[in-house]
Amino acid sequence: MKKILTLGLDLGGTKIAAGVVDSSGRLLSALRIPTPAGGVRGDLAALFDAAHSVVSGAGIPWKSLRAVGVGVPGAFDPKAKTVWAPNLPGWKQVPLASLLGRALRKQVSVEGDRNVQALAEAWLVHPRVRDLVFLTVGTGIGAGIIMDGHVMPGSRGVAGAAGWMAIEREWQPHFARIGCLEALGAGPAVARLARQAAVKNPDSAIATFLRSGQPLTAEQVVLAARRGDKIARRVLEEIGTNLGRGVASMISLLNPEVVVLGGGLAGAGRFILDPLRAAARKWGQPLATRQVHIVRSALGEDAGILGAARYAFLNLEV
Repeated sequence: MKKILTLGLDLGGTKIAAGVVDSSGRLLSALRIPTPAGGVRGDLAALFDAAHSVVSGAGIPWKSLRAVGVGVPGAFDPKAKTVWAPNLPGWKQVPLASLLGRALRKQVSVEGDRNVQALAEAWLVHPRVRDLVFLTVGTGIGAGIIMDGHVMPGSRGVAGAAGWMAIEREWQPHFARIGCLEALGAGPAVARLARQAAVKNPDSAIATFLRSGQPLTAEQVVLAARRGDKIARRVLEEIGTNLGRGVASMISLLNPEVVVLGGGLAGAGRFILDPLRAAARKWGQPLATRQVHIVRSALGEDAGILGAARYAFLNLEV
């Protein structure tokens, strides 16, 4: 039986990723280019160019491509059929599916990036799982939700805005801008807590790095933890615990079989996962937390491409 080919586009705040995927999940070609982020027109042109370049790289004719799926860094409103992407200039109520569909002359399906990443994990890594949450943790925090095998975007595409979960009793002003869990568990929080800890521990690797004058990032903290720095490990433990409290609420509310941790901070591995799992067990509904599996993403940076392509394929069957 001939396999169906779809194109996955992953629109991000800093990069656009594209890939041709067959119906078995094989990635035939992929590329990544910077996101212009100068307005909708320029970003659309970059998506168009990426689409044609990756199809050419796969060595297939354009006509053999059945459909296109796009993951967006924000929300796709299923009622208005528009995209809201707050980290991209000008992306408010953009009818991306119709605009890109006319340009590419293909059926285009659009969904939030966290949802297509969840879809990819459920398709290729956990095919027998019907209920799954994909928690992506990087600069921000979001959750893709699969229930009974279906993506759950919410009434206006905002479901899974996990960064806004309340895990702290006392209100802090910056919660109003990015949400409580995101303020206490995302990449910028890692760097902020590490800077605070370095003041009290001037002999730590983090303090030494700060004295060099370079900007501190979550990646630098993870590197220090891998090299044995106790302060870095303590910071990541606090971040993992904060995330675990949020995950506990997701588990208690949704009762998933699997929670997948993805995004940049997933690269911290056990330094994040161990305290996350411990906090989830402590704070979560006992029966739900006993049966859930909390794992790291197996697809890495290809999850967005694969999930977008899968979403396009599923919409062909509707």
